[in-house]
Amino acid sequence: MDDAIAFRSQGTEGRPCLLLHGFGSDRLSWLGTTPFLPGPLILHTLDLPGHGESGLGVDDGTPLALSRRIEAVLDMRGLSGLQIIGHSLGGGLAMMLAARRPDLVSGLCLIAPAGLGMGVDRDFVTALPRAATLEDLTALLQRLVVRPQLIGKQVASRVLQQLSRDGARAALARIGEGLLAAEAEMQQAALKVAQGGIPRMVIWGAEDRINPASRNTLAVFGGDQHGIADAGHLPHIEAARLVNALIAAYLKADGACRWLSSGAAPCRPSRMMPRSACAPPGSTMAMG
Repeated sequence: MDDAIAFRSQGTEGRPCLLLHGFGSDRLSWLGTTPFLPGPLILHTLDLPGHGESGLGVDDGTPLALSRRIEAVLDMRGLSGLQIIGHSLGGGLAMMLAARRPDLVSGLCLIAPAGLGMGVDRDFVTALPRAATLEDLTALLQRLVVRPQLIGKQVASRVLQQLSRDGARAALARIGEGLLAAEAEMQQAALKVAQGGIPRMVIWGAEDRINPASRNTLAVFGGDQHGIADAGHLPHIEAARLVNALIAAYLKADGACRWLSSGAAPCRPSRMMPRSACAPPGSTMAMG
């Protein structure tokens, strides 16, 4: 089984920054993010094993195995001191990297990360590798967002094309099984990160149905925390302008805690966040 990792770099000088995508996605999910990151930066993106253009060798598929694969790629390229931006599974992997190899990580920007929520939706994770038709896959992916029109058939068609690779569905299913079984392990990594005091920011969609935010876990994790109203599991796509501004402010401050707010009136609280975590579309308030 091919173990190659598709890895791309952009820029020749500045601070190194690595972006890690989520389950079932690929590095192209950051196309709406990278152009707005403040330089100078050397941007690195990759496709996780079993995703995108990377090989389908995923070992046992656990987050630990995936994080070790990323670690090996970074070591091979001589990279360290990375600001890591990670979404969902990618966020959980970023925490595991920081816990295992703090020399590789200088700061974390986590978007709806696995390990800090109430648990990743089992039905979604098991259904994605099995989705057989464009219609079924479109409906499934639309669960990621508040506004279903953001996930059209073009997006679903790309995912379906990736799933059509020989062995891709089995590889993704194995990763999904590993992800569902590793919640406690990722929580331990999060605790170690918090104890180590690494600069960190968490961004979460207030209407996330795939991995709802956990107030208790976030309170322990600390750092700078922002809830995005009227956004689901993809706030960096659903509220791209706002999330890009938050990430830019974080990077400009070298990971120091910052708080941005529009000062507008509170919105309707969601079922997983307190009223203080809610803000109108296009605004943000601290969580926890």
